[in-house]
Amino acid sequence: MTLIKNPYTIGRPVYAPEYLFGRETIVSFIQEQLTSRAKVTVLHGQRRIGITSCINYISRSVSVDGFMFVPLSLEGKYHNSLDEILYDFARDIVDWLGISRSTITIPSQEDIKAKPRRFTRIFFKQIYNRLEGKNIVLLLDEFDVLWDDSCSEINPFIKFLTSIINREKKLFIVLFLGRRGNSLEFIGNLFGGKVSHEELGLLNKSDTENLITEVAEGILEYKPEAIEKIWELAGGHPYYTQLLCFSLFQQARNLDRWNVTRQDIEGIIDESLEKGEAAFLSTIEVLSARQKLILYAVAEAQKEATKSSKSNIVNPLVILERHHGKLTKKMKEELTKAAEHLVDLKFLQQIGEQKLGKNVTPIYKVKIELFRLWLLHKLSLETEIEKVNELFPQKSFFGKIWNISLGRWMRPHND
Repeated sequence: MTLIKNPYTIGRPVYAPEYLFGRETIVSFIQEQLTSRAKVTVLHGQRRIGITSCINYISRSVSVDGFMFVPLSLEGKYHNSLDEILYDFARDIVDWLGISRSTITIPSQEDIKAKPRRFTRIFFKQIYNRLEGKNIVLLLDEFDVLWDDSCSEINPFIKFLTSIINREKKLFIVLFLGRRGNSLEFIGNLFGGKVSHEELGLLNKSDTENLITEVAEGILEYKPEAIEKIWELAGGHPYYTQLLCFSLFQQARNLDRWNVTRQDIEGIIDESLEKGEAAFLSTIEVLSARQKLILYAVAEAQKEATKSSKSNIVNPLVILERHHGKLTKKMKEELTKAAEHLVDLKFLQQIGEQKLGKNVTPIYKVKIELFRLWLLHKLSLETEIEKVNELFPQKSFFGKIWNISLGRWMRPHND
């Protein structure tokens, strides 16, 4: 028993379709969009929510009459030129479809650079012929790496794509977004109107239980209260659920004890926070400095409320003023907008209201408890503010605190 391989997956996408849970509505949505011949479809969600796993599943296991799926990734291509991207994609498309490169003409980078339309006129024409009448659906992962936060710098690939998508009758695209909060509105503007979209979100309780129990079926046995505790911590997030289960399996193997109790979960939380360090970091690296600061302030507000049964969770601005002093009206407005944005992005959940002076302000909690524990595990708000004030006495800490903290967190580490 001690040699049994850990069946839970962390740090890499899921490829086995039987281990992808709760994504039936996403598949149905894609099928409906293609059946109605929607040229552009968008799927969006937080990083580490399972976007790449979903792409793997769609490209390998989903069938729609008359359509062929091809997965492509734009990760790391923000600075790439149009000819570099198209040339790489041409080879990726040929390889995915199982076509020998010696039997098809792939335009050179020089040819594409001189006349980008050769990519469609020469290359795509050959692909359409090989598909014998089928349409091609490009599943474009990390599409929102192609522009900056202000949307002022845009990779030429976007302009190329918008110029050909309606002209190429057999070409369809599904865009996967996991970085920028303004992506949906921006995508609509790019493609000339409202674009159908669906969120790749948290799993419901039933699908979460299936993920916990079916992946290790016949090996691990979970007590009902153990499953409930995992749900309380991970909140239906597929990665965080697997992260906890991965640690539980290791513990069970080490102890040769295969019945999981609630107490077992308490014993692996700190270990799981360390194992998931890279994932936690990648989740928040796309947030602005204000959003990160509010996120931590909410986590701190929850911590203070748990110290005494008489305390209630307060608005994050109250926490910041306790640590930093009076905030200006402009600061409050900007931080309030940041909090609202975090609710939209599903990092925070509004749980009530609080009277603050003459105003009624919302109060929040961090939506995923395990994520909140990681935030508190990694830094102290008071310590970081003191450090920033010492280093930058003339600067507001809002723009500095998280840059310093993230710089320290991003040092090499071992999972």
